[in-house]
Amino acid sequence: MSLKKITSLTMLLSMFLMTYTGIMLFISPPGRVAKWSNWEILGLGKEEYAQVHSTFMVLFIIATILHVYYNWKPMISYMKNKAKVVIIFTKEMAVAFVITLLFLVGTLYEISPFSTFINFGEDIKNSWEQKYEKAPYSHAELSTLEEFSSKLGFDLNRSMEILKANNIEADEMDTLKEIAKNNNISAQKVFSLLSEKQKSTISKAESLTGLGRKNISELANDLGITANELIEKLKTVGIEAKNDDKFKSLCEEVGRTPREVIEELGF
Repeated sequence: MSLKKITSLTMLLSMFLMTYTGIMLFISPPGRVAKWSNWEILGLGKEEYAQVHSTFMVLFIIATILHVYYNWKPMISYMKNKAKVVIIFTKEMAVAFVITLLFLVGTLYEISPFSTFINFGEDIKNSWEQKYEKAPYSHAELSTLEEFSSKLGFDLNRSMEILKANNIEADEMDTLKEIAKNNNISAQKVFSLLSEKQKSTISKAESLTGLGRKNISELANDLGITANELIEKLKTVGIEAKNDDKFKSLCEEVGRTPREVIEELGF
């Protein structure tokens, strides 16, 4: 067997796997939505895709190092001039460096078309939130059934009865995540069953999730008002905003958290 061939083929297979998992992570919903809805594609959730992507990244790096080792002479020849003298910054190296720098700077400084591509991914991620019923508050799946019922104003005994009637095994000290996992359903499904029979008393401010990712238009939609109405309200607390501005960034500029500003606006 040829170790050189094995190395090249391992690089190729790793690249295919990393490309696939990278695409899945690119289009996957935000973590809070993925965990709440038990999001999966082809039997794998967001966490599993991230884990596979990370391990194959390590394999790809190892294979790349070996590939460089086995192909050292050809690679050195790429950096030789016509006189066979090694020059690190050849024309080809300069072009490769510029391309790499272009992608790095374009991404970090949100320059088109890089920003368009990133925003496209964000739009796909956020679209999942419209498909699934939102969590009543951030990281609700980590709350025990007792805590969850208390926060939403549900009667704990009634909640237990509803779950039992739907053949869902649960203990009041189990988290929604544990209940969902043990019964092969999502935390969202548990909430849906409970909210069908009981009315939540949670405030609008507490029910808002994903504030760090939302722009003004998206936040206004969650609050049930127009973007212009929200912009005018923000002016009353000293925040100048536009439709596409990220809410979290605006809050940080005035030294407040998103939650503090929401409550100050009276929601």
